[in-house]
Amino acid sequence: APPAVVAAPAAVAPTVAPAAVAPVASPSPAGLDYDTVLTELRTLYGDFLGYPPDLLGEDDGLEADLGVESLKQVALLGRVSDRFDLPDLRSDSSLLTAGTLRRIAETVVRARAEAAGR
Repeated sequence: APPAVVAAPAAVAPTVAPAAVAPVASPSPAGLDYDTVLTELRTLYGDFLGYPPDLLGEDDGLEADLGVESLKQVALLGRVSDRFDLPDLRSDSSLLTAGTLRRIAETVVRARAEAAGR
């Protein structure tokens, strides 16, 4: 007698419910600490200037050490103001003339704390 032909069971893809994706909450700008702000500033300045972020020291003079002339600094301070939802930092002449990432980070942290206290 000829062998019986048995059909192989059809492959069924398992039904998997998509994993729930929790929204990623961005840190509250008011609650940013110094290290977080400094890291973000290094990234922002590094991207703008074409430097690796880790090359930017917090005490490097932006103009004297990194060659950031005043027009670039004005543009960068505008970006910092936008990123951290601050009043326009471009009007702070001390940041323009003696700016370091440390001074800018301290200014951002202080301004965010003041804004949160209102």
